[in-house]
Amino acid sequence: MLEEKPLYTINSSNIEKYRSILPGALSALIEQYPETMEVPVFTSYRPAYYYDWIYDAIRKNRDSAKLIKGGSAVVGAYPGIPFPDPKDGYEVLWNHMLSFRGVSLNAKSWEIVVQENRRSSVIKSRVKLSSEYYNKDRDKSKEDQIHTYYLSTVISPPKLSGSSLLVHERVNGSIIPRQAWGYLAGQRRVVRIPSIDYDAPMPRSEGIRFADEVDVYIGSIDRYQWRLLGKKEMIIPYNNKKLYDELQISDGPNEVILTKSHMNPEVLRYEKHRVWVVEGLLKKEKSHPYKKRILYLDEDSWNAVLAENYNRKGDLWRVSASYVKLYHAFPGIFKVVDVHHDLKDKAYYAQGALGNEGNVFTVGDTVLPKRGFKPSALRRLGRR
Repeated sequence: MLEEKPLYTINSSNIEKYRSILPGALSALIEQYPETMEVPVFTSYRPAYYYDWIYDAIRKNRDSAKLIKGGSAVVGAYPGIPFPDPKDGYEVLWNHMLSFRGVSLNAKSWEIVVQENRRSSVIKSRVKLSSEYYNKDRDKSKEDQIHTYYLSTVISPPKLSGSSLLVHERVNGSIIPRQAWGYLAGQRRVVRIPSIDYDAPMPRSEGIRFADEVDVYIGSIDRYQWRLLGKKEMIIPYNNKKLYDELQISDGPNEVILTKSHMNPEVLRYEKHRVWVVEGLLKKEKSHPYKKRILYLDEDSWNAVLAENYNRKGDLWRVSASYVKLYHAFPGIFKVVDVHHDLKDKAYYAQGALGNEGNVFTVGDTVLPKRGFKPSALRRLGRR
């Protein structure tokens, strides 16, 4: 089969022609790196599909799911998208936060920081995840509904090997904050992590990504006033199978994938899709380094695939992009690589998945036993 060719490529020479359909995040990257950044646009496909029981839950959510606490929390939701016919920015944002990313997952991941003159060591981890929200046997959600149990253990480099992070994520983080514990391999002890939400810095990102930027946006939403800007056709990352395949061949990021300033456009894929656009404005009585955020959500999967984050002066400071593909094992649309760019420091942090589906990368359609996500499990994992 011949390799698919892009329909057209957007770059610094023709950006004005496509400005109306190009999100600000991608425009900013082209303007920041006019010599190297390009956006190859391919034929649009809509491969997203899910389990039948998820569609059944979505139908029930039309009459059951509702917002409380001024939109900062949701109750009455069955294991599916809570608001299939959203009326405002809060409902659209909740659809992203509760979008389907598998019931259980066991995979390898990697992360790296790339700056103009240096790059950090690649950190690889074993990740285990269990989504209680997508437990198909549960009843409709209450205020204390668990979202996800997450456990990550570093496997390389050797000096960090065995260090682990355990997170208990609630659906309504604004009411019941997420709980987190860490295992420090060098000290051989488990510690409670007091704050891992909002603008808490993520250490391995060297400050480029905040805690609420995992999966582009996650966690408590009560510091912002969210409004819906509309739904429109725009260019977004999609169906990034070539990027996924390259990562498997090289067992992680290499010089082909990561260039000095951004991901290599030759392994990336963009399409024109309908997206929901949501704006978050920081409330007067709240604090956060980002004064304004704009998110772009894929209509089919509800995943936020692009974000624009503005500083307190109103300048565009950081942009995020999620390069997604369809995983038949889920089934569903999920990231291959998430990239967070700091436009001021000209640096970026990238995090991605590793392993072939059904091999290193395994997925289940039922939740995992909760005993594997207790703080006591961290010490067992840390033994080397």
